[in-house]
Amino acid sequence: MRRCLFCLLKRNKNKSLKCQICSKYLNSKEIREGVSYLENGFAKINNELNDIENKVYEITGVFFKKYKYKAEDLLDSNQMTRIKSFAGKIKSDVDIWEAKNKISYHLLEIYNDYAESTQERFRQINDMIKERKPTLWERVGNFFMKLYHVIVELLPTIVQKMLTVKKKKYIEKEAA
Repeated sequence: MRRCLFCLLKRNKNKSLKCQICSKYLNSKEIREGVSYLENGFAKINNELNDIENKVYEITGVFFKKYKYKAEDLLDSNQMTRIKSFAGKIKSDVDIWEAKNKISYHLLEIYNDYAESTQERFRQINDMIKERKPTLWERVGNFFMKLYHVIVELLPTIVQKMLTVKKKKYIEKEAA
């Protein structure tokens, strides 16, 4: 199992480890600050993902059970916006560090690992939200909502067609 740079730093605090690839010291203040920044940023994202994950299957009601949060509400929530904002901010900071050549290979590798795992978790939670099965009460409610929609949409056109047919018959009677 690969160890992250943070684990190396904790175990080797007093040693001056030099990277074989970029020749930077692994326990330098710059590296520690970068790792700390990435860990704090991704911790915020993971906390938001935990909150959303807990809300996915939260059910209300004793007899008429339904999900507390609709799938659309979860997908368009402020938390999802915050997650995207946090991730975008971290990415832009890493891009700036990379453009100024202030990021080591190891720190970039740590960022990529965190970003990949967070993105995979984000996808899993999105899939959970999209694929969750509705409760019995939600299925009944959806049936009646669809029925109401059909009645509101189709009834006026059916009535209008019936009135035009009757009007034509009346006009034909009058003409004859």
